[in-house]
Formats: sequence, C-alpha cells, structure tokens
Amino acid sequence: MKVPILYDEPMSRHTTFRVGGPADRFVVPLGISDLKTLLKESHRGEKITLMGAGSNLLVSDRGVRGTVVHTGGLDWIRVKENRVWVGAGVLLQGLLRKLARRGLGGLECLTGIPGSVGGAVRMNAGTREGSIADRLIAVTLLDRSGRLKKRERSDLVFGYRWMELPPDVWIAGAGLELKPMDPNEIEQKIRERMNGRRKEQPVEFPSAGSIFKNPPGDFAGRLIEAAGMKGERVGDAEVSELHANYIINRGRASASDVLALIRKVREKVERRFGVRLELEIQVLGEPV
Repeated sequence: MKVPILYDEPMSRHTTFRVGGPADRFVVPLGISDLKTLLKESHRGEKITLMGAGSNLLVSDRGVRGTVVHTGGLDWIRVKENRVWVGAGVLLQGLLRKLARRGLGGLECLTGIPGSVGGAVRMNAGTREGSIADRLIAVTLLDRSGRLKKRERSDLVFGYRWMELPPDVWIAGAGLELKPMDPNEIEQKIRERMNGRRKEQPVEFPSAGSIFKNPPGDFAGRLIEAAGMKGERVGDAEVSELHANYIINRGRASASDVLALIRKVREKVERRFGVRLELEIQVLGEPV
C-alpha cells in the first residue's frame, strides 16, 4: 500500500472535541481497495481502529495503540432513482445537501449532526424526529481479513444510538431509501433545523455533541440542568450554559478534564434523581 502512514499523530487534530493524545500509526486510505490491502497486510495481533469524522469520540490523553484508519477516502455516492449507495467516509451534511438538490428527502432529521455516514450508522444517529436506521436498506461490512459482505436491513439489529456489530467488523458503506420531494421544500427544512440548532446548541465551541443518551421518558439535558450543573467546569472543559448535555472545550481542555467533568455530572444526577446517565460518546484509547 502506497498511502503514507503517520506515526505518533495527535488525535486532537482529528476529533471535533480537539483533544486526544497520539495514535501509534494513522492512515487515510484513498479508497476501499487501499483499506482492504491494509487489513490483509496488517499483523494479526495489531489493533485496528476505524474512525470517521471524529465527532462522537473522546480520545484519551495517552492516545491510541495500534493503527487508526480514517475513512475519509471511502467517499462514493451513487444515486439510482430514490436510492443512494454511499461510502462510510461521506460527511452527513454534504450528503444531505447533494440529495436535496436531486429532490431526495427523508434524512432531514440528521441536519446538523457533524458526522460521517459510517459513524452515523454505527451509532444509529438521529434526533427526536427519527434516525438513520429508518431509511437504511443495507450496509456493506468489512472484516479484519479485508472481506466485504452486504447485509440487508432485516438482518441488522438497531437500538437507541446503538447498532449490533461484532468485534473487528466495520461499516464500509450503506444503502438508503429516500423519498422524492421538492428540492426547495427540503432546503427549507434543512435551513429551519440548522437555525434551531444554532439557537439551542453551542456550535461555536469544540465538542463531541450530546455526551449522554436520553434516559427512557426523560432528557439528559433536563436532568443535568435541574441538578445545577450548567456552567460546571474542570479545567477548560465546561458543561454548556446553552445545552446541558454538551460539554465544550473552552480552549485547552484535556481528555482527563472532560472525563472528570463527566464523572461529576453523573454523580450529581444520580444522587439527585437516582438516574445513572449512559454515555452516548465513545471513549477511545489508553486509560489515564
């Protein structure tokens, strides 16, 4: 494989939180062939981690052992009538805009989610209006030996911000079924949702999006605010004053700051309401 490998690459450069220590090796394959070759040629005992836009990740200050593979090169988009086949590395917001111009709607619930298609499928990304699994017809999976396999939606198990996936199996692409709509109507929906997001979420600061899953019948943000944790800080990590389920990086936050703040929030909410908040973000790397 001719794609260069970066050694001791700071993961803070590749996550929306802007925190994280070095990956032993970091590589961006230029396409699925490169990725398959990388997996086939890698040592069996080597740890491989695939990542997309880094928008749902908190990477340890000690970094990540093994090889981190960025899926940005898996960027194909193929449209046939009202179905689209898309690579795992395609960014959601760019995809929504391209589909809107073609008059294909149904994914507006994902407006403003700053992730890639692979990550969105892996965590069943969505909002109160729906999730990506609602439009999914199939996924293409890639295993540790570099083999591709297509699985239909009926063979997949999804839950709230969760998808069942075996270890060392990754999402390479997805098929989505959309609905024909007026392009102007789709664009209007996207604009309205983006405006709402800017008013309700701290988009001007680095973050990883919602930190906790909403517990059944309630909202994590409501519980955190009611527990008096808005504005709580550890170092440069802060519970957002705008949306309590966001922890923002005020400038020089470390992963350790964020984790300490997560613990404080969890403990306070559990003491006050008896609810143990479950993480929505993925914590990656060596423990501190």
